Amino acid sequence: MQGLMLILEIVVVVLVAIEVYIRFTGRRKGKKTARSAELPPVPPAPEEQPVVAASPSAPGTVAPRQVVQEEALSGEDLLREADIYMQYGHYSQAATVLRWYVDLQPGDGRAINQLLDAYLALEDMNAYTQLLESLGESSAAPGDELWWKQRVGDGLRRDPGNLELLVLAEKMGMPIPSPEAQLQEPMTAAKALALVSRNADPHYGVAILQAAIQEEPLRLPLYAELLRITHNQRDIEGYIDALILMNLALGEGGGGIRERMLRAGMNLGPHPLWERLARDGKNADALRRLAIERNLPLSTKLPQ
Repeated sequence: MQGLMLILEIVVVVLVAIEVYIRFTGRRKGKKTARSAELPPVPPAPEEQPVVAASPSAPGTVAPRQVVQEEALSGEDLLREADIYMQYGHYSQAATVLRWYVDLQPGDGRAINQLLDAYLALEDMNAYTQLLESLGESSAAPGDELWWKQRVGDGLRRDPGNLELLVLAEKMGMPIPSPEAQLQEPMTAAKALALVSRNADPHYGVAILQAAIQEEPLRLPLYAELLRITHNQRDIEGYIDALILMNLALGEGGGGIRERMLRAGMNLGPHPLWERLARDGKNADALRRLAIERNLPLSTKLPQ
C-alpha cells in the first residue's frame, strides 16, 4: 500500500513539472512574437545596378576628347570677346577678360600685347608696369629686345616719370630723355595731376603741369599744383611764372585767389615783379607782355 502511494506521488510531481514547463515555454514564445511585432519591417536589400561604361555615342555623355576641344574653344571665345570689347572701346571689360586669359595661358603673346594695349588705353600705368615686371621675371615674354624697348618706350611716353619703367629702360641700356622730350602726346589735366601725385620729383612735376596747361589752360587745379611745387622749392622765378599764367587764365575774375597767391609768393622773398603783379594782375595785355619778356609759352586756347 505504501509503495502504491509513493508511485502516485511521483506521477503527480512529474505531471506538475510537465505543466510548469509547458506554461513557461508558452510565455517565451508570446514575448518573442510581441517583440517582433514592435520592430519595423526590414526593407529588402536593394538590387545592385550594373555599371555601364559611358561611350562617346551614348546620349548625355561627353568623351575626354570632346572636353579638351571645348576647353580650347572656350579660350578662343575669350579672345574673340576681348577683340569685340577693344573694337568698341570697352577697354575695362577687355582688360578683365584678357587678364583672366593671360593667367591661364601666360605664353600667349597675342593676348599679352592686347592686354598691354588695353592698359595704355585706360591710362592704367600701374597695371601696365606690373605686367611688364612679371613678364621680366618669367619666361613668358612674347618678344625680343626690340619688343621690350618698344613696350617700355610706349609706357614712358604715357608716364615719363614712372620709376619702374625707368629702371627697366636702364637695364636695357635705353637712353632716358628728359620729361619734356618724352611728352609727345597731349597731356590732359586729369592725367597730369595723376602723374604728379605719383612722382615727387619737382622738375618732373613742373614739366608735366606746364605741358597740361598748354592743352587745358583754364583748369585751375593745374596752377594750384604748379604754385604749390614752386613754393615748396622756394623757387621765386618759377612761382612768378606760374602766377602770371594763372592770372591770364582767371581773366577778370578770381580777385581773392590772385591776392592770396601773390601774398604767398611775397613771403618767399623780395622781387622787383611783385609790385608790378599787384598792379597789373587783372590786365591781360600787361600780363601777356610780361610773359613775352620772360619767354613763357602761352596756350593758343587762352581767351583773347
